[in-house]
Amino acid sequence: MKRILFIVFCLLLPIFYISILAQKTELKGIVTDGETKEGLAFVNIVYNNKNQGITTDMDGNFLIKKPSDIEFLIFSYLGYESKHLSKDEINFDDFLTIRLTKKVFNINEVVIFPGENPAHRIINKVLENRKLNNPDNLSNYSYTSYNKMIFTLDIENAKNLMNDSTLLTHEMEMDSSRIKMKQFIDSQHLFMMESISERKYKKPGKVNEQVIASRVSGLKQPSFIMLATQLQSFSFYDEMITLMDSRYINPISTGSTNRYFFNIEDTTITERGDTVFSISFKPKKNRNFEGLAGLLNINSYKYAIQSVVAKPVESNGIIDIKIQQNYKLIDNQYWFPVELNTDLVFGNMLKAESGGFQTNFIGIGKSYLTNIKVNEDIENNKFKAIELEVDKSAYAQSDSVWDKYRYIPLDVRELKTYKTMDSIGKEEKLDFKLKTFKALSTGYIPFYFIDIAVMSLLDFNVYEGFRPGIGFRTNDKVSPYFSVGAYTAYGFKDNAYKYGGNLLFNLAPKQELQIGIDYKNDVMESSGYQFFNENSGFNSTEIYRQYLIKDMTYNIDITANLQFRTLKHLKVNLLSRKSIRKNTSSYYFINGNGIDEPAKAYHFHEAGIQFKFAPNEKLAYLAGNLISSNPNNTPVLYLNLLKGFKNNFSDFEYTKIEARLDISFLTKSFGRTNLQFVGGKTFGDLPYYMLYNGHESYYDFDVETANSFATMRMNEFLSDEFVSIHFRQDFGGLLFKAKKFKPKIIFTTSAGFGQLQKPELHHSIDFKTMEKGYFESGILFNNLIKQMGFVGYGFGLFYRYGPYSFSNNSDNFAFKLTLTFDL
Repeated sequence: MKRILFIVFCLLLPIFYISILAQKTELKGIVTDGETKEGLAFVNIVYNNKNQGITTDMDGNFLIKKPSDIEFLIFSYLGYESKHLSKDEINFDDFLTIRLTKKVFNINEVVIFPGENPAHRIINKVLENRKLNNPDNLSNYSYTSYNKMIFTLDIENAKNLMNDSTLLTHEMEMDSSRIKMKQFIDSQHLFMMESISERKYKKPGKVNEQVIASRVSGLKQPSFIMLATQLQSFSFYDEMITLMDSRYINPISTGSTNRYFFNIEDTTITERGDTVFSISFKPKKNRNFEGLAGLLNINSYKYAIQSVVAKPVESNGIIDIKIQQNYKLIDNQYWFPVELNTDLVFGNMLKAESGGFQTNFIGIGKSYLTNIKVNEDIENNKFKAIELEVDKSAYAQSDSVWDKYRYIPLDVRELKTYKTMDSIGKEEKLDFKLKTFKALSTGYIPFYFIDIAVMSLLDFNVYEGFRPGIGFRTNDKVSPYFSVGAYTAYGFKDNAYKYGGNLLFNLAPKQELQIGIDYKNDVMESSGYQFFNENSGFNSTEIYRQYLIKDMTYNIDITANLQFRTLKHLKVNLLSRKSIRKNTSSYYFINGNGIDEPAKAYHFHEAGIQFKFAPNEKLAYLAGNLISSNPNNTPVLYLNLLKGFKNNFSDFEYTKIEARLDISFLTKSFGRTNLQFVGGKTFGDLPYYMLYNGHESYYDFDVETANSFATMRMNEFLSDEFVSIHFRQDFGGLLFKAKKFKPKIIFTTSAGFGQLQKPELHHSIDFKTMEKGYFESGILFNNLIKQMGFVGYGFGLFYRYGPYSFSNNSDNFAFKLTLTFDL
């Protein structure tokens, strides 16, 4: 009987075990790096002989819904040793923690395939379905995103250094500074911020995003936020991928199989029966382009990206970035990003040092998208000119709101970060310091109730020489609705004082509705032109030209203007100006009444309208300020229409029409192309300083200035109508790149045409006219020397040719120093 019972027990035990296993509804776990203990995203997990499997999420977590299907567990991930667990080694009752070990391998190793690379068939299928799977090709969508960004120290690196036997010997214990550093990084982060936003999209390109909650450690009223799309492209389907304002050729783009090497690392079968291909990618050897390296998981259903890990192949030396994106099938039909991660490692410019060792600052950004709705009709009235706006209550949301949207509750370190930094922020008045930094970034130094203009303290140009002075305006402490400003300066070369003041009423910030009155007794460039709200950008070298101006006219004017935004992308400025202008040279003008004496002062009265149209401009309303950005700086159209009146208080009647068009675009093979078209025409007889010079920038040796004529002498040409074209082809590092030597090469060509209807009216000045056309070309070698990782020095060579070239050929050359900033 005992033997029979034993046999029955042995026969029933597997059935009993299987029934118990079947009752367990799911198996949970996490896969981490064996050293850093950080979760590994998109690890392939195969669990039976049918090759069925899943992948981990962005945080390394996994969930197998039917443990009864599990025969074993195989964990595989690019760059790590695979791990195999038999069924007997799996504890189905526990949360599994799997640690993978990094491989030691040669990153330059390339697999050679006989015939066609089998990965190309899959990549080509992805390309065929790219438009179908790109979320931005959907009619519309909406989602809610929870975003978190943490800045901290590289803990594992710091710990390793602290415990390194070369640093800690039996004779020397860890000093107090190291102990404090270890205690600090074990207990909290340096800084963190969170936000919750609701985003709506409607094709083509209509966006509305409302930030309903925002929190920044140490600050009560932050003027910045963390969003899912700030550091990386929203989806991985565009021809070019944007990472922190840098653009890279997408491995999923036209012709990518000629640029990238692809390798199938693994294949798995999903629970719904689809095949997932894990394909690594990196630029092919000896292919010079801005590329990425990483891993794509391609799902055979619609051949869509299921997940991707990518980082630039080459570091910029300032910040290294790695991104991760995870997609899910929405409504069993549409692939949509649900998680976006960004990892930042700051370079040598920003390190923490304590007790004789250094460790890196790092940033960890995570965005989780929920409440995703696809192709549900969204009314057009949901979309306004302002695409991003922060709700008034965003900075004071309750814990219940945060708990509702947080994908993972805050851990102990994060909670202490808020507690500690909020206390420090109150004690150190970080909100005030942030406002100070914000003012500095716009060129002002806050001082009680006024902001002092930094550039007014010391300026320079060839005409005035060094120009010390001071300028200020009242700030929000006086009133957010108006400001009063004034300035004074003195030119050491022309020995003259200048001064002025203004009154500005800020009536409607969201519409940029302002009324202003300005008074100036100052100098201005003779024969120059200026457009409304023109912006050449921080990285443009156009700003250097103002230091080269050597012909100026004294000007006393009072201007009233009204400016506002209309039609979303159009800004308008209406103005009325009265002025007295006088040139101190020996120039004299012949008007309708005869010859005027040299240095005669003329009176002008003009009214006008100015436009700026930027169709790709993005608008955000943050902390009471309307912020404008144009990601690609293109296209932008400027237009001036000015009318001068002759009356008892004005000497001339005239009309001026001026326009400028800026175009910029990026191509995969040639880099960035920049074009500027500018022209002007004057109707009526005017003194030379009211006409147009050639917008020149030549000196014997000076700093290169974009969109000007580098070989044209200052005030060499004079026109009452003109048109100029400036072309710049910025190849970046596409033409030449070594391991440490990475110059950026730019080719330029400029052409100008102009004429002067009545040159006989202008005497005692030397000038030429441009009827035959002025031509020059040049080449720039930027970043030959780099300083601090982002300041670049180089040189440029320009050559003048055509009808206005000099007979002495050496005079046709211009040599320039180049100074650039690449952040």
